[in-house]
Amino acid sequence: MKRTLVAPLLSALMPGVGQILNRQFPKAGLFLAGFSILFLALLFKILYDLNQVLLSLNWERLEKDPQRLQTIAQALGQRGKTVLLSLLVLLMAFWVYNVWDAFSQAKKMERESHAPISAG
Repeated sequence: MKRTLVAPLLSALMPGVGQILNRQFPKAGLFLAGFSILFLALLFKILYDLNQVLLSLNWERLEKDPQRLQTIAQALGQRGKTVLLSLLVLLMAFWVYNVWDAFSQAKKMERESHAPISAG
C-alpha cells in the first residue's frame, strides 16, 4: 500500500523517481531525459518569443510608456501559440503518463508480492 502512494507522488514531484523506487532504472532514465528535453524545449520557445518581441519594440517610445509591461505582454500575445501550446500539452501528457506508470507498476509489484505461492 505504501509504495502505491509514494511512487506516484515522487514521480509527480520529479519524473523518474517513482520508477527508481519501483526498481525500473532504465525507464527512470528515459522519463527523466524525456521530461527534461520537453521542459527545455518549452523554456527555449518562451525565451525565443520574448527575445523576438524585445528586439522588435521601439525602445525610445517604450521608455516613456508608463504601461510598458502591458505593451510587452500584448506583443507577446500576438506571437503564434501553436508550437508553445503543443509543447505544453506534450509536457503535461508526459508528466501524467509518468505518474500513472509509477502507480500502475507499484500496484503490480504489490499484487505480485502478495500472490499465493503455488505448490505445483
